[in-house]
Amino acid sequence: DQKEQVTPRRLAGGQFVVQLDAEGTYQCSLTGLIFEVTGAVKITYSLLSWSKYASLVEKPWIVGGPLFDVRCDSAPTLTSIQFPHSLCLGG
Repeated sequence: DQKEQVTPRRLAGGQFVVQLDAEGTYQCSLTGLIFEVTGAVKITYSLLSWSKYASLVEKPWIVGGPLFDVRCDSAPTLTSIQFPHSLCLGG
């Protein structure tokens, strides 16, 4: 499974943006997110804090893994996203 590594541009407020120019499978070099697209698309995403959403997780479920907000300028073009199970923020 071939994935092209992409490095996102950092925006204010901890957001990232990637402009993908063609169909393919791309992996973010900073977050590990994998995007599968059918054509050109711009994807904006950020890491959220579980502190705001943890109360929505009811037992027996527990909070685990990073939480992302992902936005796309052409939703039908983004056919899948694979999320990492963990994310090292230590540099």
